[in-house]
Amino acid sequence: MVDAQGRTSEPGQLLRVQLDSQVLYYLQHDLTQAFPVANQAFSWGYSEHFIEHVSPEQAVAWLAEMRRMIAPGGLLRVTTPDLKKYIDGYADPDGKFFRLHTERMEGFTGNKGSVPQRRAWMVNQIFRFFKHQWIYDFDELRHAASLAGFDPDGIIREEYQSGLLEDVASLDSPERNDETLYVEMMV
Repeated sequence: MVDAQGRTSEPGQLLRVQLDSQVLYYLQHDLTQAFPVANQAFSWGYSEHFIEHVSPEQAVAWLAEMRRMIAPGGLLRVTTPDLKKYIDGYADPDGKFFRLHTERMEGFTGNKGSVPQRRAWMVNQIFRFFKHQWIYDFDELRHAASLAGFDPDGIIREEYQSGLLEDVASLDSPERNDETLYVEMMV
């Protein structure tokens, strides 16, 4: 990541980045290490399509770190590909989910006809492409969050750009909302 002054991020260094009119902060960090952030430093956290890229054990450790950094009464919103949508899509005789998702994937590549029209291919790609390590449904993500110390009763499924904190839910990107699971975890 490069900031507005052309500086490149070093591990552990927080950069302030201006994106249009929005100010963002970027921290390059090794998730196997504790974050260099005080306990209860944030009122909320947000993660979009990240957790599927790490092993289940790393996911639990990362969730525990997020829980440590969020103050009581705060929340963590996690988005990830939804295994249930893929499995339901596989079983749907009308193929509605796969048709919509094919359009989305071809929109990313700009290459119409580039996505094979085979159900098994569509299910396998969510596991094999993009260096994914583990794909979650709501129950699996709830289990991981519970192992990380979140109260299972405070873990709820949400919808695209809908949640307990409007400002946090509004961070959801529209590009993958057809395939995404939205989960909020109260601290």
